[in-house]
Amino acid sequence: MSCVLRAAGEFFPVAAFLAESPFRPHAVYGKGDPLPGGASIGRVRSASGFDLTVSEAGLTDLDTQIFDALVFLDRYEDELRRLGGFPGVDAVSIDFAVAWRDVVAQTESFPSDLLWRAGALDIALAITHYAVADGRRPS
Repeated sequence: MSCVLRAAGEFFPVAAFLAESPFRPHAVYGKGDPLPGGASIGRVRSASGFDLTVSEAGLTDLDTQIFDALVFLDRYEDELRRLGGFPGVDAVSIDFAVAWRDVVAQTESFPSDLLWRAGALDIALAITHYAVADGRRPS
C-alpha cells in the first residue's frame, strides 16, 4: 500500500461514514488511540479517521501510483465528495510513498490533471519519502 487515502477529523464519526460507504479501509482509528510505534510511544491520536489503499505500486513506481490515483478519483468521485462534506471530516489527502534515492536533490512532481481532480474534491496531495535500499516499504 504505497499510495493511501487518509481521512481524519477531531469529531469524525468514522463508523457512521463507513456504514454507508463502499470504502473498506486497511486502518481505522479513533481519537485518543495510541500512535503506532517508534518515537510516538506514549502519544495518542488527536483525531479519528481511516487509511484506504489507493495503489499497491512499489515505492519506485510513482507513475503507476499516480495512474491508480487518477482511476480512483474517477471511480469514487461521488463518494469522495460525500466524504469531504461529511460532518466532522477536517482533512482528506492522498499520500504517495516514494523511495528516497541516494542523490543530492530528489524532485517528484504531479501532473496537472491529478492536481486539478484532487483539488476539485478538496483533497490534498502528499509525498512521504522512505529510506530503503531496495524500493520496498520498511517493515
